[in-house]
Amino acid sequence: MKMISFHTPELPEPLGLDLAKLRGGGSCPSQFYGETHEGLDVYVRYRGGTLRVHVANEPGDDALRDGDCILEADIGPPFDGSMSLTQFCTNFGVTVDGIVPDETDPHAHRYANLTGQMTFWKANLSQITIETARKIVGKAWSVFPNALLVKPVTNEKFKLERLELTTPERIDTLSVWLIDGPSLLTDIETSPEDYVLPSKDQLQISISFSSWQYPAPKYTSQQREAEKELERKFYVPGEKNMPKDIELATDGISLSACFPKEDQTTKNALTRLGEAIAQLLPLTSLERIDLATGDPIDVIKRPIDPVILDWCNSGEDRWVAIIREKRHSPWIGVRPATS
Repeated sequence: MKMISFHTPELPEPLGLDLAKLRGGGSCPSQFYGETHEGLDVYVRYRGGTLRVHVANEPGDDALRDGDCILEADIGPPFDGSMSLTQFCTNFGVTVDGIVPDETDPHAHRYANLTGQMTFWKANLSQITIETARKIVGKAWSVFPNALLVKPVTNEKFKLERLELTTPERIDTLSVWLIDGPSLLTDIETSPEDYVLPSKDQLQISISFSSWQYPAPKYTSQQREAEKELERKFYVPGEKNMPKDIELATDGISLSACFPKEDQTTKNALTRLGEAIAQLLPLTSLERIDLATGDPIDVIKRPIDPVILDWCNSGEDRWVAIIREKRHSPWIGVRPATS
């Protein structure tokens, strides 16, 4: 999957299915259980942006195990898995005793718009330093200069008390929103549980990066195991329990937004943002080394945070990553290529 991408799913033809019973919902995945008027079992699952509908062939059969998949469609953003029963019925041509059930899911207002009329944009970037994460937010703000950059202020139970304006340099929360459209904080609709609520008149870019709030390195990879087997020391960005003068915190940063699919202006702006982010993470030649022998394996090219490159080049035994591709295979060190 690309680091930065647009996704515009199209709805399939309506199923035209009337059921005698239907219940369910939930998230990650959403699952629905029903029965046709002929007594056939029905099972529906929505996960990872994909909807599957199974119907049994005979009364008493299990729809998933014994039936047929009558619909498999890519209808939402990647990694999405939340849908209400009413959403399912409305968008995919399903009724219960001839009617679409009323909405009763208290969380339905925060589920993705699955009408086929939206484009979803997402950027998922791994091994990003705090410094570069702030630059990414700065780039986003430069593309949408009239937007409000807001952070949540919560109570001890993590319920939202209010939103506050912030800047890239001052972010100290897990998530922030860059919201284009409102001129005042009071124009942004919120709730204690969901924080920022969707609004059709606003472009809301959600940005998440945990190291803003928890800056200490927090990960443990295969590095320690490699050190024991090879009897030497390795330093990798993002690893916890390294010397304070060497440690470098990294984390994944995620940006996401959705907008009407006919809105070419917003798509063009987000395309520019993607290009600006790519410039912050230049494609870099990395050499892979067999750590037991010191022999080079190959050279690969990957987008890398330049802060990590500088860190790797500033001391001995510093690596972008220490990996083992499968059990008992050689330990491989990844570092900036020397030539």
